[in-house]
Amino acid sequence: IAILGVSYDLPGALRTFKIKFNIPFHFLSDAKKEIGKKYGVNRILFSARKTFLIDENGILIYIIDHVNLNTHPRDVLAIFEAEKLSDQSNYIKE
Repeated sequence: IAILGVSYDLPGALRTFKIKFNIPFHFLSDAKKEIGKKYGVNRILFSARKTFLIDENGILIYIIDHVNLNTHPRDVLAIFEAEKLSDQSNYIKE
């Protein structure tokens, strides 16, 4: 599993945040809000917090619309495990 965080923050701010909190994945700056627009998460000040799970073939397999910060890592892993077991990663579930 590869993780990429997308944020409206500038690259320098994201680098500082990553170092400060020892985050083990990379961030992509979307300061122009172009990615957010394509994924439908743009709001007035901040983006909606959502997770898009994309399989190794680049297929969007799941959208988590409501992120619970306390359970999110376990939720993501459980979805990937369920997808691996069902081997039906060619459709989107919400």
